[in-house]
Formats: sequence, structure tokens, C-alpha cells
Amino acid sequence: MTDLNNSNADEERPNATSNDGADDLDAAWAEFTQSHADDLKAVEQSRSAKRFEKHARRREKEALLSINDLDQGTFTDDVPRGRGPRDFAGSSWLDTDDVMDRYGDDFVPPNPKIGHVKPSKLVFWVLLVAGVAGIIGSVFMPALATVLGSIFGVCALVGAAGLIAQHKGHAQTRTDPFDDGARV
Repeated sequence: MTDLNNSNADEERPNATSNDGADDLDAAWAEFTQSHADDLKAVEQSRSAKRFEKHARRREKEALLSINDLDQGTFTDDVPRGRGPRDFAGSSWLDTDDVMDRYGDDFVPPNPKIGHVKPSKLVFWVLLVAGVAGIIGSVFMPALATVLGSIFGVCALVGAAGLIAQHKGHAQTRTDPFDDGARV
């Protein structure tokens, strides 16, 4: 190893503990900067110094805290409750029978009521379906395609026009005063 050599003369300590020693150190530094002012100015204006200053400014702008420095508990309350999409502990729609057994047998499936169908609406539906089917079928008979296409085309048009003319709209089909129009 290397021996540590004291460069101070007569075992002097430059860091005196008294207050006047600090004044001596400040005076010595001021004398050093004054005597080497030209050299210090040249170093200050050098390319390496400017590059160092630029690098130091860039490092100051960087984030002091990275997201990788934080643990998951920083953003949550660190209580494992299972709040993710795969942590759902409730019941699945595939377990419907188990859920129904758990809550009782009072579920009654809906009974949709079609009601009275007007004969004119039924006729228009039959004309529309027969017309579309006839147009598709007439493609397979090229010899009669013009005659059958015209007949079935008129049937489809009459059926569609009749259904559109009989449509009352959504506001007139609500019979319940509590019906808000929401449909499933």
C-alpha cells in the first residue's frame, strides 16, 4: 500500500477547530482563486465544463422518483381483497341453478303475450315473405324469371308497403303508464 504523506509543513492541520482557522482557510482560498483566476476562467469556458453543465442541468430535470421505486401498496391500501377482473368471487352466470336454489323457487319465467293479430297485418306479412321467397326462387328458373320476378316483386312491395302503413310508431304502442320505453 502507499504511505500517506502529509503535505503540510510541520504537521500543521489546515482544518483548525477555532473560528480564526476558518478565516485563515477562507483567506487562503481567496488568495488561490485570485492568483489562478486566468486558469480558472479558461477551465470554466472549456468544452468539458460546458458539457458537464449541460449534463448537470439534464440530470436535474429528470424525475427524482421513478415508478419502479414504488411498490404496489403505494397506489392501493395493501389489503388483498381481489379487485381485479379475474378475482371475482361472486357467482357466474353458468351457476344459475345453484343461485336459484340458494335464493328460493319464487322465480317465475316471463310469459310473453302476443295478443290479437289483425288479419290485415298477417296478410301483409304473408305477401312480403312470399314475395321475397318468390324472387329468390325465380332466379333458378331463367325461362320464367321475368314473369315470376315481376309477380313476386309486386307481392313483396305490397307486403312491405302495407306493413309500413300500419306501423303506429313507438309512442302509440306503449299502453302502460309506467312504460318508459326500455326494451330488452
